[in-house]
Amino acid sequence: MRSVSARRSCWAACAACCNKPGKGILLMSQQQPAAAGQTYLRQHLPQLILLLFIAQPGMDVLSYWLDALGGGNTVSLLLRFAMLAGTALVGFGLSRNRKIYFALCAVLMLLAAGHIWACGTAGYSDPVYDLTNYIRVAQIPLFVFCFVTFLREGGEDSYRAIERGFAVNFVMIVAVELLSAATGTNPYTYPNKSIGLLGWFYFANSQSAILSALVPVLLMQAIRAKKTLWTVAAAVASFGVLYLFATRLAYLAIFVSATGLILVMLLCRRLDKKAAAILLAGAVICGAGYFVSPMYRNQAEHQDIVREKQQRADEMIAQAEEEYGTTVEQSPELCLLPVYEEHLGGLVDRFGAARVMQQYGYSRDAERLSGWREMKITYCRLLMEDTGLPAVLFGMELSDMTWDGETYDVENDFHGIFYLYGAVGLAAFILFLLYFAWLIVRAMLRDFSRYFTLEAGAFGISLCLLLVHVYCTAGVVRRPNASFYLSVVLAVIYYFVKIKAYSAEQEELPPA
Repeated sequence: MRSVSARRSCWAACAACCNKPGKGILLMSQQQPAAAGQTYLRQHLPQLILLLFIAQPGMDVLSYWLDALGGGNTVSLLLRFAMLAGTALVGFGLSRNRKIYFALCAVLMLLAAGHIWACGTAGYSDPVYDLTNYIRVAQIPLFVFCFVTFLREGGEDSYRAIERGFAVNFVMIVAVELLSAATGTNPYTYPNKSIGLLGWFYFANSQSAILSALVPVLLMQAIRAKKTLWTVAAAVASFGVLYLFATRLAYLAIFVSATGLILVMLLCRRLDKKAAAILLAGAVICGAGYFVSPMYRNQAEHQDIVREKQQRADEMIAQAEEEYGTTVEQSPELCLLPVYEEHLGGLVDRFGAARVMQQYGYSRDAERLSGWREMKITYCRLLMEDTGLPAVLFGMELSDMTWDGETYDVENDFHGIFYLYGAVGLAAFILFLLYFAWLIVRAMLRDFSRYFTLEAGAFGISLCLLLVHVYCTAGVVRRPNASFYLSVVLAVIYYFVKIKAYSAEQEELPPA
C-alpha cells in the first residue's frame, strides 16, 4: 500500500510541476517539435531515400564537369560531405537505439587516433588531405547504419524506395552516357585508346562497380513484374551498357548477372522461363560478340603495347651485356638496370635499384615491370618497411605515397586499406564485411526457403560484384560514389535477415 501511495504522490508532484506557469509549456514546447520532426521524417523516408539516390549520379556529373573545366573537385567533395552529415543526423535522430551510433563513432575515432599516431611518428605533412581520405572510408559503415535505421523505421516502403533508386539511377546513367556520345563529349573508359562508353563520369573503375551493382537489381525488378517487354528492355539496356563499357569486370558482370539470376529463380522455385530465356540469350549474344567487343579491342591493343615494350627491354639488356662484357645471368644488377630505370624509375630513385630488383625477383618481363598495380603495391610495401611498426599497425599518410609528382596509391582496395590504415584498419574492415557474410550463412541455414528470395538473390549478386571490384580495383571503398551502393546493399541484406517480416511468427528482434 505504501508503495502504491508513494507512486501516486510522485505522479501528482510531476503533474503539479508540469502545470506550473511556464514550466509545463516549456516542457511541451521542447518535446513536441522534436516529435513532430521525427514523424515528418518517418512519413517522408521513401522520398528522402530516393533523393539520396538521385543525388549520386548528379554529383558525379557535376564533379566531372568541374574537373574538366578546371574547377577541381572541392565543391563536389563538400557537397558529398554535407550529404553524409545530413544523412547521419537523420539516421541518428530516427534511431531507437542511438548507442550503436555512439559505438560506431568511438570505433572510428579510435582507428583515426591510431592512424594519426602512426603518421605522426613518421612526420605528418598534410593531415587535412589524409583525414579527408579517411572520412571517405569511414562513411561506409555510417551509411550502413543510417540505411538500416531507414529500413527499420520505413519498412517495406523504404525498401521499395531503394529498389526504385537503383532503377532511376541506372536510367540516369544511361541517359548521361548516350548524351555524351551524341554530343561527342564522351571521355572514354580508356582515353589513351579512345575505347569504351564512359559518359560524364570521372573514375572508370568506380563507374564499372556502380553499373555492375545496379544491373542485377534492375533485372530482378523486370523479372518480378512478369512483363516480357520490360524484361527485354532491361536486359538489352543492362547488357548493352556493360558490353560497351569495355572493362573486363563490366564484361564479366553480364554473365554473372544473367546466370546468377537464372540460378536464383531455380533455387527459390520461381523460374520464369521467358525471363530466363531472355537473360540467357543476352549473355550468349554478348559472348558471341567477344572478338568485336570494346573490351577485346582494348586487351588486343594492350598486348601490342606489351610486345613493343618487351622488344625494347630485350634490346636494352643486350646492349648492356655488350657494354659491360657480361651476361644478365652473371650480373643481373648491371644488365637489368636500364630496363628498371625505364619502367620503375620512381621506385629505383626512391628505394635503390637493388631493393627494387629483389622485390621483382630480377624479372625481365616488360608487362610485369610496367604494370601499375604491382608497381604501386611494391612502392607501398617498401615504404612500409622503412616506416616501421606504427605503419604496419595503423597505416601511412596518403601524401607519402607520392614521389616526384607520381602517385603510388595502390589500385586495389584491400591493399589500399592495409597500407593506409594498417593491419588494424584492414582487420576492422574485413570483420565488418564478415558480419554480413555471417548473417547470410546463418539465415540460409535457419530457413533457406524463407530467406532465399528473388530479391535477396539479386542483392547478393550485386554484393559479390562489388566485392570483386574491391579486390581487383581501388574503385569502391575510397570512392564515395561507389561505396554508397556497397553501404546500401549491406543494409538491405541486414533488412532481409533481421527486419523484414516474412510471416506472423517472425521472431522479435532488438531495435537498431
